Amino acid sequence: MAVKRKGSNISTGKVNNVVIREVNGQIVTSGIGQRTKPYTNGELKNQNRMALVNQLLAPVNQFIKVGFQQVTAGTTSNYRNFAMKINNPGVLNLDGADQVIDYSKAIFSMGNMPVIEDIDIQVNDEGLEFIWDPNWKLIGMKDSDRVMLLACCPEKGTAYFVLDGEKRSSGKDTLEILHFNEKVILHTYVAFIAADRKSISTSIYTGQILY
Repeated sequence: MAVKRKGSNISTGKVNNVVIREVNGQIVTSGIGQRTKPYTNGELKNQNRMALVNQLLAPVNQFIKVGFQQVTAGTTSNYRNFAMKINNPGVLNLDGADQVIDYSKAIFSMGNMPVIEDIDIQVNDEGLEFIWDPNWKLIGMKDSDRVMLLACCPEKGTAYFVLDGEKRSSGKDTLEILHFNEKVILHTYVAFIAADRKSISTSIYTGQILY
């Protein structure tokens, strides 16, 4: 059943095998149906890619919601779909016959703000301390920009992040992480976001840490 929105000539809902819905202020239609023929090898490979990228993105949902908010504004794509598109298949490598996640290629935010690439990371009692040069600036950077920190832990299937960290001018911030009984590998990333949330940098991979 389709329902007409008040003040609009467009109905939303299901009409036969077509679903009509509103996405980010735009009307989108899609077909539905039951598949009877078997999946091809290419389709199965694509399904595997999708599953791996979903595995990457699931623990960082709140991070990518902020990270891709601006680039998806005014489009029919939402942050989750965009994150899938930007990371699939670029984030995957072949390991023999298997596909594996290459965390160094993952992207969790996107924007035009420049980002400092020379970032040092040190392990301390609280977690990971990220250190950068607060005096290094390019056009589009401001002292009031806030750092966004992220560490993915594939072995635990989790991630740790800060969405509104210290100011760029502080030159450092700590990402608090629990210490485990055994050593794990953390894949780390940094981005910066404007204090008014209207500008953001593309995330950069800052290396893996044995923690």
